Amino acid sequence: MSKVRRRLVLYLSGFDPRGVRYYHQLYRAEAERQAAVSGYDIDVGKRERIADHLIRWDVRSQIGADATETEYLYCEWDDIVRQFWVKQPAKLAWVTLTASWRALRSGVFAKTFQWSWPAGVTATMPALLILLLLLLGIGLSIAGYLAVGIVGLIGGLALGFGLLWLAYRLEQKFNLTWVGRILSFHEREEQSRTRALDRRRDEFGALLRERLNRGGVDEILVVGHSYGAALAIAVVARALDDMPDEAPTLSLLTLGQTIMWLAWLPEAQAMRNEISAVAESDGVDWIDISAPPDGACFALVDPYTAIGDRNSERANPKLLNAKFHEIMPAAEFEKSSRNWMRLHFQYIMATAKPADYDYFAITAGPQTLAERFAHRPSVRDFTRLRRGKAKSLR
Repeated sequence: MSKVRRRLVLYLSGFDPRGVRYYHQLYRAEAERQAAVSGYDIDVGKRERIADHLIRWDVRSQIGADATETEYLYCEWDDIVRQFWVKQPAKLAWVTLTASWRALRSGVFAKTFQWSWPAGVTATMPALLILLLLLLGIGLSIAGYLAVGIVGLIGGLALGFGLLWLAYRLEQKFNLTWVGRILSFHEREEQSRTRALDRRRDEFGALLRERLNRGGVDEILVVGHSYGAALAIAVVARALDDMPDEAPTLSLLTLGQTIMWLAWLPEAQAMRNEISAVAESDGVDWIDISAPPDGACFALVDPYTAIGDRNSERANPKLLNAKFHEIMPAAEFEKSSRNWMRLHFQYIMATAKPADYDYFAITAGPQTLAERFAHRPSVRDFTRLRRGKAKSLR
């Protein structure tokens, strides 16, 4: 088994307006924690902007007798997210309701409940809460008017607005309308003349092709977290037709993927084609890692199978459980204290004890992605979160 001495990582974050400063600081702090837990040395360098939309930092690790140097590239697209990030409470409610209605009408929500009911609850809960609060506010206003006249009407309206404001503050803390923001973003981006995200995907795909041809590293690892999983697949798909014979090992790691909320939209044929291309390729090792307690992802759902393709003669993607119950601090994993955003970010955070799933050993250690998980079979029989016909699909 050959060792990885030099690696290139292309990292694509989720739908998050926070930029590279947040992710660099998170990587550095969590790498330090992981090194203390796992007993290895890791050094994370300063970040440096090397091009438009590309920020780099170097990572050096010593795991046992093996030293590895990693060039970690943060592929910036949070600037696009901020252009579409709705802040005004009324507009945010409207965006959530209209995007949810479109997802309901197009069958996305029905398929979500079929393939992963926790993801279905996460996706539909914000719109249902907004509707409930609106109806409650109207009901209180009517009841107040019938009881004491205009004073009661004003009091009911004030109470209704207070409930909506409380819901907005809770949204700011827990990001409840995150799925609605994503669905709305996708629709608005599709209608945009600028096609900013398409151009960014092309740009990162060209970077990957160039680095595959340049070589000089043992592994190129493309990582996509949450919504970034869809972008990572698109980037890899753009490089598959132009891979040199002596290219470095190309690996794709998707974490807590939310791909299906987009791939099931009627106009998302390009995305479905990209999923199929990567899944059917022998030129990339694709591992998808998720965790059933993470209700913000499609846990252990194969995107290729979920879009309707049925070619069983393929290795990609290998589906693995991150096993949050084993790697998270007990106090943070307990149901009574769970924060769904905290769970959703565990994939890129330190573990509470040494484990197979170690994001920092994956991105900076001496094994390729496929070698690290070669001993674990793909989890294709997990159907506990599915409903109806989806239970029988593998």
